[in-house]
Amino acid sequence: MAPEAEDCEEVERLNGDYQEEQIHQGRRILPDEPPPAQAWIENEELGPGNDSRTNSPGENRRLLGNKPVQKPSSRLQAGLTLGVWGASKKQSKCTPSLKNGKPQAKTKFQKRKEKLIEAFRLPYFIVTMLYIIGLFHFFGPVQWRAKLEWVPGAWWHEPWRLFTYGLLHASGAHLALNALVALAVGWRLEHEQGWLRIGVIWMGGVAAGAIGAGALQPRVHVVGASAAVYALLTAHLPNVCLRFGHIPLWWFRPLSVLVLGASEGCWALFRTPDPQVTYNVAWSAHALGAAVGVPLGFIVFKGENSSKRIIVICRIASSFIISIGIVAVVIHYVFWYDVDHFT
Repeated sequence: MAPEAEDCEEVERLNGDYQEEQIHQGRRILPDEPPPAQAWIENEELGPGNDSRTNSPGENRRLLGNKPVQKPSSRLQAGLTLGVWGASKKQSKCTPSLKNGKPQAKTKFQKRKEKLIEAFRLPYFIVTMLYIIGLFHFFGPVQWRAKLEWVPGAWWHEPWRLFTYGLLHASGAHLALNALVALAVGWRLEHEQGWLRIGVIWMGGVAAGAIGAGALQPRVHVVGASAAVYALLTAHLPNVCLRFGHIPLWWFRPLSVLVLGASEGCWALFRTPDPQVTYNVAWSAHALGAAVGVPLGFIVFKGENSSKRIIVICRIASSFIISIGIVAVVIHYVFWYDVDHFT
């Protein structure tokens, strides 16, 4: 065979094995993984030894490749992702967004409205107690009064008299006066400290007033919630100390305590008791109720200044005063008080 024929056959064989490369019209096919980036990254973190003597800057250089971009596994997943992103973006446009990431400031009208709602919110404990007192005064049987009032010596075998005498009043004027003063001094105090703490102050003042009247005025029968009202009045002093700087008109509260206390003292000193009246003013119950309001307030109240050293000292001193008072009352009524003489 001639050389030219061999060359022709070889050319035809090669042409038969050759397959034309497919060209995608209008589309560009990217490789599955991008080529590694030819860039040196310096100042890498130290090796496991974290020692600069064994890790030089030259050794910390390494060639980093671009991290493979996580492609969606299918066109459906990519479409869903795009749809969710578009929906969230559309929703964010529809919903009101905060400017600069800060909540919108309240208007003056909204602030005044909130203050009025807070100011006119009823003190539930005080209103409940006044309601019960009114029921006892206007609808209670007369026989109950003899079993509920404070009688010196009778509470040894009827201990409920320590508290129940505060549900009775001598007259409608007496009830109205105590109700007005209780709302005046206790409305704001219950909002700031809660009904449970105010209940402790109320009951503590009633019990202290009865014990004080039995010790200082042993021949006087006592009715009324005046001792509890005076305990609420003086409890403003520890409340101001515990929340100093966080309550409005803090100076007015000690001033009101001083004025009302001085007026009560002057009226008790210069008033001549009427022997024809069965129920006279028990100044001893008022005094002991006012006296117990301060230490009891330091014990049960809370405030922004509770962790200060002076407040902690006041709490410890108040607990000591209450303990000494209880011991003194027990000693007085056990050893010095003639129970049968006034029963």
